[in-house]
Amino acid sequence: MGIMVKLEEDQEGMSVTMNTHFFFALVLPDDIKAYLHAVTERLNSGFPFKKWLHPADYHITMAFLGSADDSMKKDAIRRVEGVLAKEASFGLTLAEIGAFGKEDSPRILWTGVEQQERLFSMQEKIYHSCVEAGIQLDKKPFKPHITLARKFEGKDPFSLESVRQVANVNDEHFQAVQVALYQTHIGESPSYEKVLTIHLQ
Repeated sequence: MGIMVKLEEDQEGMSVTMNTHFFFALVLPDDIKAYLHAVTERLNSGFPFKKWLHPADYHITMAFLGSADDSMKKDAIRRVEGVLAKEASFGLTLAEIGAFGKEDSPRILWTGVEQQERLFSMQEKIYHSCVEAGIQLDKKPFKPHITLARKFEGKDPFSLESVRQVANVNDEHFQAVQVALYQTHIGESPSYEKVLTIHLQ
C-alpha cells in the first residue's frame, strides 16, 4: 500500500490557511491518548500544573517549523512526503514519566517512549527534509516525549519520584502509523489541529 496523504479541511470546507506555527509530529492512537489522560487524572489533583494538555493534543514532535513562510512549508511537505513514501509502520512502547526544567519546579511534565531506532531514523529524515526546504530548526538532540502538562505551580517542591509512583505508567505498546503536520491554535483546547496526515505503509 502506497503513501496516503490527506489535507484536512475546516468546517466550511475550505483548506486551512497556513499562517500560524506548524510542526511535524508522530500521531498517537486514540487508546494511548485515553490511557495517558487517565494517568493525568490520577496526577492533576496532587501535582498542580498551570496547564494539563487536552488528550487530543498528545503527540511526539519530530520537527517544529514555527512560522516559516508558505513556500518553505510547501517545500518541506513535499520533501517529507517523499522520504516517508516507503516507510512502514512500527511498534513503540511507553516509558517512564520525566520532566524538563528545574528539578523542584519543572516547566514540562512528559512521558517518554522506549528507545526505538526506527523512530530516530524517521525523525532524522523529517528534520533534514525541513532543513533542505530552508527552514531553521532547533539543533538540540532529539528526545522523543509526549507532553502531559506545563509549568508546575505547587507550593511544595516538585518530586518526580512521587509523580512516578502515583502515575504508575505501564509499558503500553502501540503502533506508529501516522505522521501529521499540526497547526497551533493558542488559547484553544484542543490547541493543535492536523492539517496534513501521512499514513505509513
